[in-house]
Amino acid sequence: MSRFPGRDLLLGCTNESAVLLARGTSTPLEVLASADLDPSTHASIEALCGLVAELKSTKTVSIASRSALSVIMDDSAARSFIVTPPGGAQGLAELRATVAARFAALYGESPEEWLLAADWHAAAPFIACALPRRLYREFEDAARANGWRLVCVRPALVQVWNRVCRSIPADGWLIVGFGKTLTLVHTLGAQLASLRTVRLPEAPGVAELVELIEQERLRSPMPGAQRDRQSLLWSGSADWLPETPTMAGLASRTLPLPPLAMTFVHLSEPCQLACQLALAGSPR
Repeated sequence: MSRFPGRDLLLGCTNESAVLLARGTSTPLEVLASADLDPSTHASIEALCGLVAELKSTKTVSIASRSALSVIMDDSAARSFIVTPPGGAQGLAELRATVAARFAALYGESPEEWLLAADWHAAAPFIACALPRRLYREFEDAARANGWRLVCVRPALVQVWNRVCRSIPADGWLIVGFGKTLTLVHTLGAQLASLRTVRLPEAPGVAELVELIEQERLRSPMPGAQRDRQSLLWSGSADWLPETPTMAGLASRTLPLPPLAMTFVHLSEPCQLACQLALAGSPR
C-alpha cells in the first residue's frame, strides 16, 4: 500500500506568539503562518485562541491533506502540576476525580472548562497538565478545516520528559528551558516532589541561574543523605541552558534538544521562539 505523501505540521505556541511550520521528508522547512501578541494587553489564553483562529484562516501554500499536526505549548501557556493519588485508589475514574479536585484547589477554578490529562499512577505521585478546552477546540477546528490529522497537543515539559525520562535524577531537578520560560521538576527518592514554572523577564545568566537553584533548594528541605545526592538535569532548546559540570554545589548535566534547523531572521523575536519550540517538539 502506498504511503500518503503528507507533511508534518508543527505549531509552536507561546504566550507571545504562534508559528505554524511545515516539514516534508525531502522539502525544506517552511513557515506557513505566524502572528504576534502583546501579553500585557490581553489575557494570554484569549489571545492564543485568537491567534490559532487567525492561523486557521490564513491562506497557506499548498499542503497535502492528512498532514500530521503536532502542537507544542510553552509551559507558561499551560498548567502543569503534581498529583498524589489517594491511598488505595482504584480505577481511572477515581484518579480523574483526584486530578480535578487538585486543579480546583491549586487554581481556584472549576476544571469543567479545562482539558485535563496525566501520566496516571495509582501508587505514586504523577504529573497532570491542563489546557483550556476552548483552545484545544481551536486546534481541532484548524486541523479539520485544513484536512490535517491532529496528532498531539502537549506542553514542552511533557515533550522533554518523554525524551529524557531515563536521565532524570532520582534526587534533584529536571529543569526545562524554552525561550523565556523555565520549569523545575523536583524529584525525591525517585518520586515527584514538586513542580514550578517560572516566566523569566529575560534570558538568565549563570549568576541568575545559580541564585534560582539555591532558592529552590531552600524551598525543598530533605534529609542530609538525599541532599548530598542531589543533581541537576537541564534540557530544552533555550540558548541560555548552562554547560557546566556543577552549579550551586550540585552535579549538573545538560541534554539540549536539537537546535533550529534554520534561522528565521525575518520573524520577530517572539515568533522565532515559537519556531524554536515547534522544532524542538517535533517528532523524530
